[in-house]
Amino acid sequence: MKKQFLIVSALACLFASKNSFSQEKNEKVESLDEIIITATKFETNKKNIGKIVYKITQETIQNSAGKTVLDLLNDVPGVEINGNFSTKGQNLGYYIRGGRNRQVAILINGVNVNDPSSFAGDFDLRQIDIQQIESIEVLKGAASTLYGSGAATGVINIILKKASKKQFNGVFTSNIGSNSSSENNSLSAEEFSTNFNFNGTLNKVDYLLSLNANGSRGLSAAENKDSTKPFEEDIFARQNMLLKVNYALNSKLSFGFFASIDEFSTDFDGFNFDPVTFVSSPADKNNNLSSTQNRGGFNLDYTYEKGSLKLRTFVTDINRRETPSNDFFNGEVLGFDVFNHYKFNNEISVLAGITSQFQDMKQQTSFSQIEKGAGKQHFFDPYFSVNYFSDFGFTFNAGTRLNVHSEYGENVVFNVNPAYNFTINTDSKVKLFASYSTAFVTPTLSEIFSKLPSIDELLPEEDITIETGFELIFSPKFSMNSTFFYREETNKIGYDPTTFQTINDVGTFFARGIESEISYKPLKKVSVLANFTHINRAENLLLKIPKNTFFMKVDYQLFPDTFTAISYRFVDETKDFGNVNLASYNLVDFFINHQVLNGKVTFFGNITNIFNENFQEIAGFTTRGRNYNVGLKINL
Repeated sequence: MKKQFLIVSALACLFASKNSFSQEKNEKVESLDEIIITATKFETNKKNIGKIVYKITQETIQNSAGKTVLDLLNDVPGVEINGNFSTKGQNLGYYIRGGRNRQVAILINGVNVNDPSSFAGDFDLRQIDIQQIESIEVLKGAASTLYGSGAATGVINIILKKASKKQFNGVFTSNIGSNSSSENNSLSAEEFSTNFNFNGTLNKVDYLLSLNANGSRGLSAAENKDSTKPFEEDIFARQNMLLKVNYALNSKLSFGFFASIDEFSTDFDGFNFDPVTFVSSPADKNNNLSSTQNRGGFNLDYTYEKGSLKLRTFVTDINRRETPSNDFFNGEVLGFDVFNHYKFNNEISVLAGITSQFQDMKQQTSFSQIEKGAGKQHFFDPYFSVNYFSDFGFTFNAGTRLNVHSEYGENVVFNVNPAYNFTINTDSKVKLFASYSTAFVTPTLSEIFSKLPSIDELLPEEDITIETGFELIFSPKFSMNSTFFYREETNKIGYDPTTFQTINDVGTFFARGIESEISYKPLKKVSVLANFTHINRAENLLLKIPKNTFFMKVDYQLFPDTFTAISYRFVDETKDFGNVNLASYNLVDFFINHQVLNGKVTFFGNITNIFNENFQEIAGFTTRGRNYNVGLKINL
């Protein structure tokens, strides 16, 4: 209670101080005219969206040199990336509003990239480099109407970097840093990253080519209880290539393609099991996971007087192998998404589309053998939404989707989302909103074909989300928002502990909470952002998910060419499997970057976990202590 009181007090004090500093009218911390894509699938002013959509902008990315995609997402209220403060090869948990990986849809340029051959059905966010990204949009709540299976608690849409209008633009970035635990602090450079990014426009063709490599060593995944004898270090290495080319035939029609190759290899540790008590404990193991993901696709965009038509096709081939077990997993996805946005007038528009995927997998493990062709499924999803943007502030969005699945027949989802904007005075604006949305999560291929033989059929998970909230713009310097949500999950996928096979976990499970954020610019050179999240659900479903989190960041433009930031994070205590307590922790980080030669060269650096906090995200596994990172960015 004392910790919660301190958090709420900090937010209250920040709110109360909104008029204590001078305000510069030409500098805004928030704009309801910001353009958002993910909430409607077409470009929409933020004021016309009946939800809070968090956008990580290019400016934020540029000011966060040395950070990763995971670091930036972890700063968003309601998003918890478990494993981000551990070794680079640690399994990641994407916990949005008390949900799990399978309930989060991850998109790249609007295309779903989740892996149906994995148990969690997720996309490994380590596979994309921050230098390839223009912006990231995070839409929370059930969104299956637009994005289908898996969009039950949220959607993360990664929008790739735009090509320069110049014929050639190049960026080279490289950085090194330490990688040590709080108990065995070391200044040795054990972590590195290098990125080449080339882009430009040649007549009607624009292109983006990005090459990246990074790696780390120095830390063991598992933590020895005897800190004087750390386990053997676990090495992580990753390479990535991304190519995107677009051709504008004329002002109305353009088409293009993209291709990416992502490879990584990581050592990882495991567990020792007591054959009598079945109690497990982390242990130093010589395991290795290697992964290769190949993606490609074709896109077409056609704009006409009343709207636009878009086509997205994609193909994915994913291979994962573990040693010394020699377990092998292969997943293949072929799909398309075509949708048309039509505007009747400035107030009413409709979106109609159809998406489909054909999925196949191969799996060879000590527990199951699935031959290629034996683990297939496919679906066709027509969907429709209507949008109303009145000239007096009222907006309304409603939609529905029919999922026609080869294994589960037909499922229908829908959403209703009214909102109202009004103006208090010249500088103050208010948006009130509410929504009722349903969603579904179909079992992954790995789950379907690894089910307990006595189970006739695994049931798809059904979800309901109700939310209401507000967004306030008090002045060009000060804004805040808050959202209350309530979720229900029915028919979760479970596991039989003796056979490690999937079963139906029949029942209804709830989650509810609140997310709040404040943005404030007290001085021309100072910006403050603070957010707080509270999650409430059954203890057995809250494993690794903290009830309360608080994040605060202060940006300071020290000199015209020097940007600094300091952040504070509080993560509440929680539990892990086996009823193991994970204590709360506090992290303080510092970032700085300095530009020279008219911005062509940027030096950057950071110190993370300044006070060397000793904590665990996962019971028995190592986290990073105080570490530094320094780097260089050159615009060619």
